[in-house]
Amino acid sequence: MFSTFIVACGTTHIMDVWTLWYPTYWLSGLIKAITAFVSVLTAIELFSLIPKALALPSHARRLKAANCQLAKEIAIRKHTEEVLRETEERWELALRGNNDGIWDWNVKTNEVFLSTRWKEMLGYEEHEISNNLNERIARVHPDDLDTVIKAIENHFSKITPFYINEHRVLCKNGTYKWVLDRGQALWDENDNVVRMVGSHTDITERKQAEENLSNLLERLETIVEQRTIELIQINNSLQIEITERQRIENALRESERQFRAAFHQAAVGIAHVGTNGQWLLVNQKLCDIVGYTSQELELLTFQDITHPDDLDIDLNYVNQVLAGEIENYSLEKRYFRKNGAIVWVNLTVSLMRESSGEPNYFISVVEDISDRKQSQKQIQASLLEKEVLLKEIYHRVKNNLQVISSLLNLQSAYIEDANDMAIFQQSQQRIASMALVHEKMCQSPDLAKINLNNYVQDLVSSLCTCYELNTNVISINIHIDNGILLGLDTAIPFSLIIHELVSNSLKHAFYGGMSGEINIEIKHSLENYISLIVRDNGIGLPSNFDFQNTASLGWELIEALSDQLSGNITIKSNIGVEFQIDFPLV
Repeated sequence: MFSTFIVACGTTHIMDVWTLWYPTYWLSGLIKAITAFVSVLTAIELFSLIPKALALPSHARRLKAANCQLAKEIAIRKHTEEVLRETEERWELALRGNNDGIWDWNVKTNEVFLSTRWKEMLGYEEHEISNNLNERIARVHPDDLDTVIKAIENHFSKITPFYINEHRVLCKNGTYKWVLDRGQALWDENDNVVRMVGSHTDITERKQAEENLSNLLERLETIVEQRTIELIQINNSLQIEITERQRIENALRESERQFRAAFHQAAVGIAHVGTNGQWLLVNQKLCDIVGYTSQELELLTFQDITHPDDLDIDLNYVNQVLAGEIENYSLEKRYFRKNGAIVWVNLTVSLMRESSGEPNYFISVVEDISDRKQSQKQIQASLLEKEVLLKEIYHRVKNNLQVISSLLNLQSAYIEDANDMAIFQQSQQRIASMALVHEKMCQSPDLAKINLNNYVQDLVSSLCTCYELNTNVISINIHIDNGILLGLDTAIPFSLIIHELVSNSLKHAFYGGMSGEINIEIKHSLENYISLIVRDNGIGLPSNFDFQNTASLGWELIEALSDQLSGNITIKSNIGVEFQIDFPLV
């Protein structure tokens, strides 16, 4: 046993040297345990054998006995070494065969054994990583380091029975791998952790699959959420559509009810007519108009009861509607009643088409206008009588004014004073201008208004003739806006104002054969207002002229007639004279 003790001690020292390169601590501890056991037994046995040793007869005998004992010890040692070698071979095979990386951490010295596979998983060679705890800690992803440390502390504190954690580890190429790190600690008799052994498994593919699955799930959730929202919206839309459709159906039913009531109870005739002219559907009012029952009428066409003189124009409209040239038409025509009498109607027709655009049927509205036609005939006869009477009145007034003018002309033959003669002549001219108004009224289409353009041209021509105007010396320019029509109450004072203004220019603006021009302009100035402008480039008015205080019949007439027209008078005398009156058009 003493020899075994010596050999075991030597083997222990050898294993201490061995573990510097290969951390086979379990084997080293086993040998140390055997050494301690043998040393204790040796001490016990030596204590009991000391008296016997002292009583040994000789050194040779002791040597022989020692040799025998040594031979036994050598045999035991060889057996032990064989067992250890087989154990080491199995451990080595286990390390090589396991795809996980193995690590063994000596907590007291912070030395860590990292298996070859552990280093290969990160892309390192055997010699590129030293057996130091910092080598391992430094490769943990910074975001995962706290969770790794917390998991180790929980295991060391026996909060968790095992150390297990998933984190990222830095590889040699700069990328990170996800590993599943598991371990088991070993505590001493004082409940202090002395060692922890574990492994880590590459779970990068699983993590990527989980991440892909998570992304897929998020996308699916997003899609499901979107589809849910869409379905809710579609459902709401369907609910709204259903409600709207129900409302429309109710409205259609109500509309149909109202249509039927309006169709059959209408105050005018209504009918659906086929494109061939066949009566398809008629209401009672149409039957009353033409004197047929609905059954009798639906056996006929509208051509059968239309007056021959009105049929061509009606068919022409029908063809235009069918060709799409017009959408509808209205005309007055005659129908034959069942008893042969003629009834005048106002016909309005529109075409209903299919969704494809093909003509379906006509909707005809027929209004009995026989009474109106009769009234129109009476009104036209009455209007014709009144027109003849009005023309006769205008004609007689004009003739009477001409008679008065002739009497004045006869009376003027007895006048010797030149001023009195001028007064008589001016009065004749004024009467002539009024007679000209009645003449134009008589010639007017509506007998109520005259066209200023024609009237002013004739009035100015008459004045030029009276004053023997030389158009080569003095020219008269007339500009009148189109469409200005005046009634009798406005035309007579308006004509007298033009007469006075043009007469003044002809008599006083040009002396001694002066040349010049007179401009007459009548235009729309403001909304529903007329402006009359008479302008000449003659000698102008005196500087102290005030027409309101002038003792002249002409100026008094202009002022009085302007008031009668509710007009505003404006006079300018910079170059020649410009007279403007603005009055409302009644």
